Amino acid sequence: MHTLLEQKSAVKWLRVIYPLWAILGIFSLLYVPSELIDLENAQLTVDNITSSELLFRLGIVGSLITQLFVIAAVWFLYKLFYTNYKDAVILTAIFALVGIPIDMLSTANELVVLEVLDQPNQVVYLLTQSRKGTAIASIFWGLWLLPIGYMIIKSPLFPRIIGWLVVLAGVAYTIIAFASFLGIKGAFMEILDYLTFGELIWMLWIMIMGAKWKAVEH
Repeated sequence: MHTLLEQKSAVKWLRVIYPLWAILGIFSLLYVPSELIDLENAQLTVDNITSSELLFRLGIVGSLITQLFVIAAVWFLYKLFYTNYKDAVILTAIFALVGIPIDMLSTANELVVLEVLDQPNQVVYLLTQSRKGTAIASIFWGLWLLPIGYMIIKSPLFPRIIGWLVVLAGVAYTIIAFASFLGIKGAFMEILDYLTFGELIWMLWIMIMGAKWKAVEH
């Protein structure tokens, strides 16, 4: 009974963490760069950041807080799955906690940008380095989804198809990361981008549907 209560509590917390994580991630990884950064135009990027410095700083803070939400998610995934899938949940934690410092360190480049706004080429260089760091971190974003998908597939609490979609998302993220390093582009990459939506489907399932507690209560 104690374990079941822990699992229910973990799902409740994930239903809070996931939407906050998604909102901050979209804001810091997509919205802010799309509004301020053009790596093909160094002076425009400097002008945008100079005129919207607060937005740029909020993007940095949002990116860092997003990583803190990852730590929280790992903890509650541990509480949800550790009883039956100890090895898989530990592997999830290892992958996630390796990726977090890489992404945070890459964000440090963005902090330095604020000190060299009088050097447009240096600004673009630092922002490029930050994106490369994020790409490396995304390897682990992909890998950590593989054991999560495995646990979802095996658990009676969730539909198996959700787990398979998460596995596909993990594979897609990992391949995309390495493909970007190799300079691979084209329709194949677009297909992989669609496969990453498996992670979003899992998050939405938790937020909307929760877990099938009747499967373990009897």
